[in-house]
Amino acid sequence: MDNELSTKFCEHPWTFLEIQEKGLYNCCPRWVNHNRIGDLTPDLDFYDEWNSKRSKAFRRSILDGSFSMCNPEECPKIQNKTLPTKQDILDGKYGDQLKFILEFEMEIASPPNTINLCYDKSCNLKCPSCRKNLIQYGEKNEADKYKTTMMINKRLLRMIHSSEHQVQLNITGSGDPFGSPSFYDLMKKIDLKKNPQISLCLQTNGVLFDEKRWDRLKNLHKITNKISAIISLDGGRKDHYDKVRVGGDWDKLMKNLHFIGSLDLKSVRLDMCVQKHNYKSIPEFIKIAQAHDFGSYTSRIYNWGTFSDKEYDYHNIFDSKHPEHVEFLKILNQNYNWHRHDWGNLTDFITD
Repeated sequence: MDNELSTKFCEHPWTFLEIQEKGLYNCCPRWVNHNRIGDLTPDLDFYDEWNSKRSKAFRRSILDGSFSMCNPEECPKIQNKTLPTKQDILDGKYGDQLKFILEFEMEIASPPNTINLCYDKSCNLKCPSCRKNLIQYGEKNEADKYKTTMMINKRLLRMIHSSEHQVQLNITGSGDPFGSPSFYDLMKKIDLKKNPQISLCLQTNGVLFDEKRWDRLKNLHKITNKISAIISLDGGRKDHYDKVRVGGDWDKLMKNLHFIGSLDLKSVRLDMCVQKHNYKSIPEFIKIAQAHDFGSYTSRIYNWGTFSDKEYDYHNIFDSKHPEHVEFLKILNQNYNWHRHDWGNLTDFITD
């Protein structure tokens, strides 16, 4: 593996920033052995942290081909062998920016092109696979955490508004952009006059993504063609949805899908985290996506620490020993005829 990586390159340390409650990362924390490149302090300066000593050290580990700060067992690009070769980058096959970085072995980077916002867990739902209780950061609940999120918002806006540069904000991998007071406030304050090259990817459960709340985001209405939405439906029928999306509203969500479809967004994808309680409604889930001309995506449930081992085994239909595993395979291997569906990490269970 080491010899193979010596000829490979990963752009993330130069282009990607993830903001977690525990600090700043240039990739998914698990994929980089939780090696932080910066800390969240009261005097946070994103420019300083983005090019901190730790950031430069991480970039050197890519340039020298060691990938010493990465976790080859967790990183899908390493596992799937999809990292580009250094030679292809030097030949210009991946654009001038990466060619310049590699040619001159740049340890300093321009502002990140993608920023993943995962520092607020606030959400209007309490899905069992994600959390045991409702989490809301606000002035009355979790006041200290809310204060921190608002501080991060202020410093983040300062960076993305500092100059005209392409940057996509992914909101959010930790909660819901409409269910979080701080993230919703952040979206209201995005100023496209200061940087017209800002784009958004909204990862949401969709229950609060309605006309009323969207109308309060008039500052974003001119860039609907730069906004993508990933909506966690997690079921194709109300009875399945109610079990896995605790606190949700199926009827309201179905109404919202029509509204979201009318916005002419760059793209919309419906997601489903497959488990015992919902796998039988995969056919209906795909039909809903097809009816709206949305993309659809399935992934398998993992234990993020909310289940005991026994509870997880109950949900884990991917285990060949699970009593419903064979039935799951039958449902998965039907002919769905939807070209915009991506089976994600369920692909290995497709036999046709």
